Formats: sequence, structure tokens, C-alpha cells
Amino acid sequence: MIKNYFKIAWRNLLKNRLFSFINIGGLAIGMAVSFMLLIYVYNEFSFDKNNINAARLYKVMRNQPSNGEVMTGDATPVPLAPAMKKDFPEIDRVVRINWVYPRLVNYKEKGLKLPAMAADAQFFNLFTYKFIYGDEKTALADLSSVVLTESAAQALFGNINPVGRVIKLDQAFPLKVSAVVKDNPENSTFDFKVLINWDQVCAEQSWFKTSGWGNYSFKTYALLKPGASMDAVNAKLKNIVARYDPVNKENTIFLYPLLKYHLYSDFKNGVSVGGRVGNVKLFLWLAIGILMIACINFMNLSTARSERRAREVGVRKAIGAARASLVAQFMGESLLMAFISLAFAIGFIALLIPVFQNVINVKLLVPYNNPYAWLGAIGVTVFTGLIAGSYPALFLASFKPVKVLKGQLVQVKQVFNPRKFLVVIQFTFATCLILSSIFIYKQIIYAKNRPIGYDRFGLIEMPVDGVMDKRFEDFRRDLVNAGAVTDGAMTSMSIVSNGSNSWGITWQGQLPGEDKIPIDQMAVTYHFVGTYGVKLVEGRDFSKDYPTDTAAIILNQAAVKMMRFKEPLGQIVNYQGAKRKVVGVVENFTWGSPYEPVKPAIIAFMPGWTGNISLRLSPNKSISASLALIQDIYKKYNPDYPLDYRFTDERYNEKFSNEKVLGNMAISFTCLAIIISCLGLFGLASFSAEQRKKEIGIRKVLGASIGSIWVKLSQEFLILVSISFVLGSLLSWWTIRGWMSQFTFKTALSLWVFMVTLVLSLVVCMLTVSWQAIKAALMNPVKSLRSE
Repeated sequence: MIKNYFKIAWRNLLKNRLFSFINIGGLAIGMAVSFMLLIYVYNEFSFDKNNINAARLYKVMRNQPSNGEVMTGDATPVPLAPAMKKDFPEIDRVVRINWVYPRLVNYKEKGLKLPAMAADAQFFNLFTYKFIYGDEKTALADLSSVVLTESAAQALFGNINPVGRVIKLDQAFPLKVSAVVKDNPENSTFDFKVLINWDQVCAEQSWFKTSGWGNYSFKTYALLKPGASMDAVNAKLKNIVARYDPVNKENTIFLYPLLKYHLYSDFKNGVSVGGRVGNVKLFLWLAIGILMIACINFMNLSTARSERRAREVGVRKAIGAARASLVAQFMGESLLMAFISLAFAIGFIALLIPVFQNVINVKLLVPYNNPYAWLGAIGVTVFTGLIAGSYPALFLASFKPVKVLKGQLVQVKQVFNPRKFLVVIQFTFATCLILSSIFIYKQIIYAKNRPIGYDRFGLIEMPVDGVMDKRFEDFRRDLVNAGAVTDGAMTSMSIVSNGSNSWGITWQGQLPGEDKIPIDQMAVTYHFVGTYGVKLVEGRDFSKDYPTDTAAIILNQAAVKMMRFKEPLGQIVNYQGAKRKVVGVVENFTWGSPYEPVKPAIIAFMPGWTGNISLRLSPNKSISASLALIQDIYKKYNPDYPLDYRFTDERYNEKFSNEKVLGNMAISFTCLAIIISCLGLFGLASFSAEQRKKEIGIRKVLGASIGSIWVKLSQEFLILVSISFVLGSLLSWWTIRGWMSQFTFKTALSLWVFMVTLVLSLVVCMLTVSWQAIKAALMNPVKSLRSE
């Protein structure tokens, strides 16, 4: 019997090739997109789970009271790790890690800039890596040891075993390769290609070793012993700063599960309030939504062909077929089509996954070798087949044999409501996506076009490599004389990122507790104002004409307001252990989030703290010509290092990367939802035309024009789309309003967006149903009425 069912199903597919192609194709596309979204969700929820001891791994965090709020961060001081290991027996191991940044790595004549990181020797006791060469127990045992990832070793040495060979770091530090490990997984916290011993960095930069409790610049990870309780450890750990550093006793330390940090890294007043998990949940709901509208489309198209199967159902029932057997037959056909769709979906995934990765800007690990993933895919396929086939199976099995054998189908009023409801769901979902896409991009454009307080165009930035910290002024002078740039300056970091702040700053008239407020800071050299195009409100830039500027600072307007300086110029601020005089005030410039108010900031003349070079390109030359001159002159002063620059406006645009991903996803899925919804609407229009062909014939005989029949057939669909628009608008208004609440500066929920969406929906509806409506209106009434 089952074999017979599948034989009939296969024959029906071949008999109705166009219908089968549309139905299977729509379901396959919906399944492919849903599976790609689920792969993304899988990657996010499996972040850092490659570590064997992941359940016992914790990130060390700090809470810091500031101006009535609690700020949470993951930067910790150097002495914290040894103090934790000494004072808390529940802690098995603790590892310190510095930031990842590009460093020059040379082997013989080959030199590459690779992302490097330093860690304590016990790093591989906490984090799991597969060793290709070498031994994890001795990988970082020696001060001069260096561990390379597989791709870095391949780039430097080719296919040979590099263990024991000596490389040179930054042309100054010879290191011996002790091991080669597999590259970091894409869903991992770390992204280094070169790993060196923490003590090696201390040897390179002595201040690492002497860095005290007040310098929160590094990251710390802890591995608890089996059975140890995080809550119990946190209860004792929170007072460790007060014990060793009474000056900053307000700061509290706590452990936070590493497995949670990637998705739940946002904190408010010391409490986790979410993070990336919001986007992950959104993509999960998108996956479910796309799959559901694909199923609805399948239902509509299947039942649209009901008249073709009606006599078959009547004959089967007349010779004794039970309703259950008919339902089983049609569900079997649905499952067959679902599995055929799965095969096509896998092909679509193989083709589209690179495009999808570009859209979301994430490299995905596709679990081809995971049997549970395949079981999940089969389970989703069975579920899809059952859901998609349920309504058509029950609908077809409900036909009365006497009526269908006479050519009469079930009454229109009995079958239209469920189908209309399904189409309304489809277009409600599509309306939500259209509105979301427009408002997300409207918000991005609004934030991008807000004044940011400096000129980010025509500006490039590069790291201070090699001897550039000593030769910068000569380098800058030659560039200006060559006409490549108009100005240049050194800063501690890029102007697009405020990754540094300080507290313990005092000034005259300060209120109690204000010295505990973290203030953003940037160290700069001469020419800062001219290079960045920031606007001076009062005073001047740092200048060689004023020898006292070595102890000078510039404040932004937010800092002046916080310090309540009525006449800021000449004021003395105790900052970084010295009394510094305010020589200038600049307008607030966007340094952190473009969606939030600018925070108080101190810009200090401190050449020894700089690690970034900024150059203002000359408007009198083309960008390519200026870059060629910069390349030549850079080689003159720093021949051992490649010129590694980035445009500041590109770095600034990266601030909108999360919103861009949301926008790109929304647009992509909007187009997909519209296409699939239109297929469902097309199926409903086909069904309506089949049901009403005799009515249309009678109207034509009585003199109705083609236009009036077209209007009559189309108006019910316009009503359905209008209802969908109302429901989708209300739902979108609520969700977009909630999403925008996270931004201080946000665009308006403009009425024109809703109007454009309504017009677009109606146009798409008319284009979809018109072909069937006009086809039905042009039909010869003799054909539709000849059986009467």
C-alpha cells in the first residue's frame, strides 16, 4: 500500500511538472534559508564550547561605581591573577592575557605582520587546542618559546615542521618555535596567529612587570576546580581589590562564565542585561518565520490544485477508502516533496553559504560531520512535511464522493477562511520585514549623518611600528614637503575608538566622589587639532612654541561641563600623577558609540604613550598618488615594516556593523518573504478562479466587462493585504520602538514609511493576482457553463 502511495505521488509530480517545480522550489528555498539561519544560531550557541573544560572556565570581570552607576568591564590589573591563585584554593589555574595586535614576524628573508597575543605559560591548561607539532605541556614553558597557528606556520615555513626554528619578532626579539596548533575556531574568543609567553612581553616592556593594581589593561581567565561553586568564589572574591589596593576599594571583582560571555556581555549597573543573544533569538525567529511561510505557500499551492484530485478522492471513497487512508496518502506525498526539497535545499546551502557569510559578516562553521546536525535536518524536514501537508491532506480527504463525482466541490464559504488566514499570516510577516528593513537603514543613515566633531574623510591611520616613534617628525615633514599630506599626528589610539579611560583625576572645586569617575583619555603629540579637524572652542593646540606644553592638556566640552569650569583655560588638573594645565577646549567629538552622548575626555600631550599615526591626505593630489608617496617615504624611514594603513571613515563605518547586518538580513529576507508570499497569493488566486469560473461565465453572459470581472476577482485579495498591513504595522511599530529604545539619538517613526509599505504591498498584490484574474476574465463562458 505504501509503495502504491509513493508511486501515485511520483506520477502526480511528473504529471504536474510546473506546479511541482514551484511547490518544491519554494519549499526548498525556505528550508535552505532557515537551515542557514539555524547554522548561524548553532555557531553562536556553541561559542567556546571547543574547550574541554568550558563548563569550569570563567572570565574575570570588574564592577566599578561611577557617578551613581556601576560600570562593568573585563579589563583587569596584572597583580590580580597571582593574588587569586594564592588566596583562593577553589581556583585551579589563572591565566593573564594581553590584547591581540599585529606584530612583524620574520623568518630568513620572509616577513609578515601577524596578530600576536601574550599569555601565561598555563594557557593550554585552560584552553583546548589540537597540536600538530610540539607538546602542550612545554609549549610556553620557556621565555623564548613561541606557538604558531597552522596558517601562520604555513605562511612562514611552508609544509615543513618548524619546531626548533628561530623567528624574529619586531626585528628585535629572537624566539624559538615550540609548537604548531590548529587555527582558532571561528566561534572562539581568541583570534591570534602568534602566541608568546607573558614573561617575554615583560622582558620587552618592563612596565608590564611593574604594572600595579591601578592599571586595568589586561584580561584574566580562571579555571575552577571540579565541584567549586562560582557563587561561593564570587562572595569571597569581590573584596580582593580592597585588600590589596585600598585606594580603589570600590572596585569589585567577580567571575563570569566564559560560555555565557559571548551572548550575554552587556551589563547595566553591574547586572547582565543581554547582548548578542538578542540578535541570535531574532535570527531564530526569522528561521521559524521563513519556514512557516514556505509551509503556508505549500498549503496554498497544494489546495489550489484540489479540483484536479477531487474525482480521484471521490472514486477512492466510493470503493471503500477510509478518510484516514486518504490523509495518510496525501501526507506521504507531502513528505516525499519535503525530502526532495531537502535535497535541493542542501545544494542551495552549498551555493549560498558564502553569500550569507558576507551578508552577516561572520565565517560560519557548517557542521557537515555532525550526525546530530543531520538528524536535526531530517527532523525539521519531517516536521515541515507534516505541517505543510496537514491542511491539504485534511482538506482533500474531506470531499464528499457524491458531490465531487458530479463535479461539485465543497462550498466556497467552507474553504476560504483557512486559506485567507494563511495568506494574511504570510503578508503580515512580509510587512513586518519591509518596515523593519526601512527603519533599520533609516536609523543607520541618521546616525551616520549626525555631526561627529571631526573630519573623518581624507584621513588615514597606521600603527607606530619599528622606529616610527623616534622618526615621526622627520617622516611627517617629508610627507608635507612632498605634498602627500597636509598634516599628521601621533595618538595613543584611533580616534574612532575610546578604549582607554582613567580615574583618580582631581581638579579645583571637585565634589566628593568625582575622583572615582572614569574619564576617557587620549595621548597625542603636536598637530592633533589640524590633523583631525576637531574644532577649537577656546585656546589652542599643543605647540613647540610653548615648552610647558609637555605638561598640558586639552578638554572636550563634556569634560568642562563635568568639572564646572567657567574659565577652563589655565585651570590645573591632576592627571596621571602630574599637575597639568588646560591650554584648549574642543567641541565634543564622537569617540565611542555614535548613538550615545559624548563622554568627558582629556587629550594629553604624552608622546611616550602613542601607538597610532594619523595623516591628513592632501586634497591637491589624488588618493592613489598620495598613498604612493607615503609608501616611498615610509620605506625610507622604516624599511623593515610594511605600510599598514586604514582609512578612518572605513573604521568609523564599522561602528554600524551590527545594524548593517540586521539591515542586510532584513532586506534579504524581505525579498524572500515577498516572493514566497506571492507564490501563496498566486495559489489562492488560482483556487479562487477555479471555484468561481461558472460565476465568471454567467457574469460575462450577462454583459460584464473584462475590467469589472478583474476588479471583482482582485478586490478580495486587496482586502486581505490591507488587513495584513494593519496587523504588520502594529507589530512592527511595537518591535521597532523597542529596538530603538537602546539608542539615545534615534530617527523618527515616520508616517511616510508606513505609507510606502502599504503602496508597495498593494502593488505586489495586484501584480501577483492580475494574471490569474485576467486569465479567468478572458475565458470563454461556453467552456465554463457547458456542463450546466
